[in-house]
Amino acid sequence: MSSRNHPSKKKNRYLSLVAFAAAGGLFLFNSTVIYSNETKQTRDNNIESYLENAISSPQLRSNAGEATHFQDPMNPLAIPQGQAPNLPSIRVEDNDLEKRRRNYGGKGDKAHLGGFAEIDPGGISIPVFKYMIEKLGVKSFLDIGCGRGFSTSWFVLHGVDVMCAEGSHDAIERTIIPEPDKRLVEHDFSRGPWWPEKTYDAAWAVEFLEHVGVQYHYNYVSAFRKAALIFVTASKGAGWHHVEVHKNDWWIQKYESYGFKYNAELTEQARNIAKAGKKDYTAPNGVYLDGFYIRVTLMVFVNPMVASLPEHAHLFPELGCVGQRLCDPERGETPTPESMLPLNLTQAMDDAWNTLVRENVAGMPKE
Repeated sequence: MSSRNHPSKKKNRYLSLVAFAAAGGLFLFNSTVIYSNETKQTRDNNIESYLENAISSPQLRSNAGEATHFQDPMNPLAIPQGQAPNLPSIRVEDNDLEKRRRNYGGKGDKAHLGGFAEIDPGGISIPVFKYMIEKLGVKSFLDIGCGRGFSTSWFVLHGVDVMCAEGSHDAIERTIIPEPDKRLVEHDFSRGPWWPEKTYDAAWAVEFLEHVGVQYHYNYVSAFRKAALIFVTASKGAGWHHVEVHKNDWWIQKYESYGFKYNAELTEQARNIAKAGKKDYTAPNGVYLDGFYIRVTLMVFVNPMVASLPEHAHLFPELGCVGQRLCDPERGETPTPESMLPLNLTQAMDDAWNTLVRENVAGMPKE
């Protein structure tokens, strides 16, 4: 047997290649090609071949250590690095499609996009939004499939660092998100994966999961991998391009297979808050923002890969000195830094969002 083909030497060479690439940041995969139904040996050969090509490539060598987008093919649960390039939706002209949409938004979009309303109270639960900030400590928010941006804009106007990804070009053109160039990305998840540059405290996807076929899960789950907490709803009924309609048990099993941990306690807390507060807030036209989808089908998952990072240590805030009070240096106690405390919410923030809705939604009374 030649030394090149000797199993132990081949294994050592393989591990050396992996170590080299991991150190240089050379994994540039943004597809799942090596995770098809190939044998383990074939996958290993593919990876080794890629690493050898990467090492011999001057261009990739020059990029080693630079910030770029990549996912580690050896660890599918890892946090994707950098920001993946967005792939905007492809516009179409289809009069029959537009007739079938009826009142749904999505003009000029392909059939799998759109499906949003002028405003949908079922996806808005202000009591849950406040719970996320005040009780869970959320300070950054990633909205996947944000439509016109009602949830996104609420968090923006309440002091949260926000990013949204939306596939419908029609929704992008009609967004109500303040300064959308800073926090809105147009990306069609049927075209490929996308993820943001940094990690976020929470990912939010309401009235989204049922619209995206399971063959494209990898593409948006890649974005969820950059969030510590994941809040999702999944419709149980018919609707525009509802192609993944399942019971919650299916979604839980699926998402746990992706490495996320279902949290029944957080799910129940959020649902109960949505139920109790379904008539606490109204839109400017008097319609209750009842959060129907949230109080009925919400599921909350924890992504330990992100939640364990030091930059998310402020999540689940609770005063630690006896009596749940602020620690007092005069008592010899180390004070809790401001960064570990929840954001302070005000009525002025609520008023600003109500004004935004009033000025940007058809049928709202004008002051």
